[in-house]
Amino acid sequence: MIWFLFAIGVLWIMLGTFMVCTTQDMRKHYFDKLKAQNPRRWSVLAIPVGVLLLLAASSSSQVTFIVILGLISLAKGLLFLFAPVEKARKITDWWFEATDKIHKVAGVATIVLGMAVLATIVH
Repeated sequence: MIWFLFAIGVLWIMLGTFMVCTTQDMRKHYFDKLKAQNPRRWSVLAIPVGVLLLLAASSSSQVTFIVILGLISLAKGLLFLFAPVEKARKITDWWFEATDKIHKVAGVATIVLGMAVLATIVH
């Protein structure tokens, strides 16, 4: 499962870099498309990622850190799946309406998380 930790780490670094460097383009091209979707559709991605993170935790030197990330992803997926659509929409609307500064800070945090995941991989 080292491959999954590597893929998630690189993906988060790329996504964070995109969030920091091209905030306006991200809003225009991605957020507008995601905003129109039902938030329940996102649970299809978050739940498997959470399960795979839990399974990959043994390939990490920081098992607890990866398990926590997996549990957060599972919780997010279950929230979007079982919460009333209005509540899930409120959460996603907050994110889509956030300022550029918040998106840039989230991008930096995503880069740091990606680097942390890569740093925990045990060869």
